[in-house]
Amino acid sequence: MSVQTLRLHLRAVVQEEAARPRAGGARRCRVFMRRLSAGLFAAAALLSQAAAARAQQQEYIPCPPEQQTLLTVPMLAAQNNILRGTIVLGDEQQAIPFRLPPQSKPGDPGSIVRCQPQYVRTLRGVGAVPAPPAPTGQFPNPMPGPTLRARVGDIINLTFINQINPGHFGRSIDNGEKGFGCDQPIPPGDAYPDCFHGSSTGNIHFHGSHTNPNNTGDNVFVEVRPLPRNNQGNLTTTPQEVQEGLDRFYAQCNERLKISPLVAWPKVWEDMPPNWAGKQKNLLSNYDEEMKKAYGIPPAKALSPTNDWQIKNGYWPQYYIGVFPYCFRLPEYTEPTWPPPKPVTVHTHQVQSPQLPRAGAGTAELNSRGVVPPEQMGVSPTLIMGQAPGTHWYHAHKHGSTAINVANGMTGVFIMEGSYDDDLNAFYGANWTRTQPVMVINQLGVTPNLLRGGQGGQGGIGATDKGPDFSINGQIRPVVNMRPNEVQMWRVVNTAGRAGVYFHTPPAAQYEWRQLAQDGVQFNDFNYKARPRGPFLLASGNRADLLVQAKPCPGGAKTCQYPVIVQNQVDPSDLASANNLTLLTINVSGDPVSTATPAGQFIPQAPRFPAFLKDISDDEITGTKIMTFGSTSPGQGGQHTIDGKKFDGEVGALVQLNRVEEWKIQNATYGPKISHPFHIHINPFQVTEIFDPNATINVTYTDPKTKKKLTANNVKQYAFVPDDLFKILGNPGFQAYVRSQQCQLDPQADPVTWKPCGPPFKNVNNIWWDVFPIPSGRRLPVNKIDPKTGQPVIDPKTNKPVPVQVPGYFKMRSRFVDYAGYYVLHCHILAHEDRGMMTVVEVAPATTPYSHN
Repeated sequence: MSVQTLRLHLRAVVQEEAARPRAGGARRCRVFMRRLSAGLFAAAALLSQAAAARAQQQEYIPCPPEQQTLLTVPMLAAQNNILRGTIVLGDEQQAIPFRLPPQSKPGDPGSIVRCQPQYVRTLRGVGAVPAPPAPTGQFPNPMPGPTLRARVGDIINLTFINQINPGHFGRSIDNGEKGFGCDQPIPPGDAYPDCFHGSSTGNIHFHGSHTNPNNTGDNVFVEVRPLPRNNQGNLTTTPQEVQEGLDRFYAQCNERLKISPLVAWPKVWEDMPPNWAGKQKNLLSNYDEEMKKAYGIPPAKALSPTNDWQIKNGYWPQYYIGVFPYCFRLPEYTEPTWPPPKPVTVHTHQVQSPQLPRAGAGTAELNSRGVVPPEQMGVSPTLIMGQAPGTHWYHAHKHGSTAINVANGMTGVFIMEGSYDDDLNAFYGANWTRTQPVMVINQLGVTPNLLRGGQGGQGGIGATDKGPDFSINGQIRPVVNMRPNEVQMWRVVNTAGRAGVYFHTPPAAQYEWRQLAQDGVQFNDFNYKARPRGPFLLASGNRADLLVQAKPCPGGAKTCQYPVIVQNQVDPSDLASANNLTLLTINVSGDPVSTATPAGQFIPQAPRFPAFLKDISDDEITGTKIMTFGSTSPGQGGQHTIDGKKFDGEVGALVQLNRVEEWKIQNATYGPKISHPFHIHINPFQVTEIFDPNATINVTYTDPKTKKKLTANNVKQYAFVPDDLFKILGNPGFQAYVRSQQCQLDPQADPVTWKPCGPPFKNVNNIWWDVFPIPSGRRLPVNKIDPKTGQPVIDPKTNKPVPVQVPGYFKMRSRFVDYAGYYVLHCHILAHEDRGMMTVVEVAPATTPYSHN
């Protein structure tokens, strides 16, 4: 921590106190002095930690070896239709790689990777197999969380234990409870809760799950503080103590969830085992009391009263100490067609279905309408969609610490099996999909990107452009072993919290691939065959299932190696300067696989396509929304907002349950260019229109004299100003043809006219996503003109003309079905999410479905 940072921190304490109401002079003075003393103590501790970190920086250690066989991540698998396991959030020192010099780009000539022992937060599965490999050096090597494997229809019982030692991470306990708020008062302009804070608190988001977002489901509002420790750092409450009563809870929860895929249980806090709930209440009270003792004043944000208020008012409590039980079901859609049959009648009133069936609300919704739960009256709610089988994943999602915790490695793959796997195994062999490589890409680090170097970094060691190098399963540039002609299925997940991975087209003589699925949702047969090969981007949060075939070595050689080449991308403009990187290497050796056998072939037809993934048609749409993501430049404080607001816990998007909407997701970021990866929880979506005002095209045309093929490269696809129009001196015919391929738009027209040219897109054979990059905006070299006066529009704040700014956007359609409740959407550049680029989605229970005739 620099002297300037210390000044900023103490100034923040003084300014915050000065802003308080003027009352209770003497007492107020004593309180202020206690708070100032606490601030000085904390700042001194940070200075000590920073000095220790600087001293440690010269203690480089050997890095884990590169070009090693890809590791198998330990796995927790379901048995008898229940995935029962325990995931422990802990910490350990690992050999963490850093790229030097600090401001180098991945792959820069002369850059090197050095390693240091660094404390990081880890996720480990109790009893996961195989056991993690032995360290190659003095410290453990990085490793993602355990792979979870279950089948659609299964019930998930996961006990999450937080036994981090906060003493290893400085001010990692949520400082909002102490009245300080953010971990550090930088970057400038950040304010609690939209800042880096609370990195010892944990939870799990099940990315790609179509399930209950409330209570013990995919609930990202849950916050689990670490198990308490004494001054010596020893646990004063054991993991076993905080789990007492959970066996009973899981048994009760499972019995309820077996009734229907839409039953949501537990419904209220009183459904939890009394002994477990009582233990949590005591632990929270003790936690609040310790905060009071440590600072001499009541905590600024006591946890117990917050939980008590939530329970009293019928909400699920938010705060826990040491443990949280996740219990939910992966709903299986069993109907052979879509839409599902109309719902049954309830009592004597006919359920209405003007667009989609109104059933499927689940127990929680029925209770909110005063209706007897379906398990008590023999009514099974109708499932409208289901869980898509495929490659999904999970990660830490505590607002304020998502970026640092994901960078530490708190991510893992969640494989949800179904008929997709059955069809692949029928072609390639029994259990074939369970033997195939799982690849967890990450950018491992110990400091959020915006704090690397300068005031917040550890002596500049982490200040790397575009983030750290990519790792796979904790390894740098691992090796995948394949036989000549062998086909493997790679489940590839980009869990990196910042950069996208742009995969280059495979060299035809080395290896081929066919993409089977995107974001855990399989392709139908048309899309499988239409995308045989070619480049693709995995933005932060994206994943892809690939069938990969290795070609025999050239010249009859017995062994050879083929690099898989990628580039680091946050925006398409990055590709012009980003270096080519070897993500992994295919090592080809052994006896060739016969191409006459399935093992040497791409499956000829895609696995059966689920009925509920039918394309969303125009007549399904019942509502629309426009949502704008925007980042200001670093010189303006680098603020990240949605619809001009930072995250404040308020609902930013309200949708009625079992409705279908089409949203326009805009990107009002004009410099530097950032294609924010949009992510929404619970329901996947289809992209129906893309408008990138910075897009370029290559146009090929024929010279009428020489008959030669000529190509105009990097032509502006959208021509707003004369300089955008393609010009060929002396060749007006060529020029006119190339211009005809451009989309000419009026910079002074209504912005709704800024969209792709050509016929409207027909939503047929579309694919599904849960993360999609929003094209960055473009600032034009012209100013806005007032249509009434014909004069430039003047900004009253700057007294300067307002430039024309064109946002990029995409349109998406989604079915907000089956599960009511609260969840979030956000930018998947996780430092942006932590700093405010997130909002709450409320899917409200449907209006009463009854009519009296």
